[in-house]
Amino acid sequence: MNLREKQMQMTREIIKDTALSLFCAQGIERTDMAQIAEQAGISRRTLYHHYKDKEELAAQIYVLNLERMFGQLLFDFDFEHPVQSLENILDKYLALRDQQEALIYYDAIFGVYYSTLSKNPAELPDFKQAMEGWYSRLILLESISVAPEEKNKWLDILHKSTHLYFMYLQKAVIITHQRGGVVTEEDRVMDRQFKDFIMFGVRQSKNQTNP
Repeated sequence: MNLREKQMQMTREIIKDTALSLFCAQGIERTDMAQIAEQAGISRRTLYHHYKDKEELAAQIYVLNLERMFGQLLFDFDFEHPVQSLENILDKYLALRDQQEALIYYDAIFGVYYSTLSKNPAELPDFKQAMEGWYSRLILLESISVAPEEKNKWLDILHKSTHLYFMYLQKAVIITHQRGGVVTEEDRVMDRQFKDFIMFGVRQSKNQTNP
């Protein structure tokens, strides 16, 4: 990568970080490209050179966030140590809530924004490409030498547990934003308790199949 390419990449990262901050602070609908350019410290011409419009920018941030939240974390699952590895994944989701809450919040507001355009995020070309990449990695995960019944059982538990916890965290983040954005110690306790509740069910399921 030459110097010009590095500069363009850095500019795109600045644009995405700035847009994500503005989208989460005031909503996607109420944010325009002029505000993003001003906050990013670039000209509108430069902004439109990288993204043709706000919709394209918002959609790319959405897909990149999905990759950071799901595309990376889910493939840490270990069939040889399923309970511990699943708990580690849920702990990483919890870390997102503490350290990168905007990723979770943006997933919620983008869904609302895109529905107002009468569009489905699953139809995004970047989303489809990401799904193909995740599927390829899932095939590798499934190729591990574990009995098919055991493998299918844990893949199902992995999907349901992570989906349930993410839905809980997303709702918690929305409530936090509605009351001003301050995460209390009580919130953190409830987040951990809900994770423990999920893991209790996972351990119960494991004990039932392995008496």
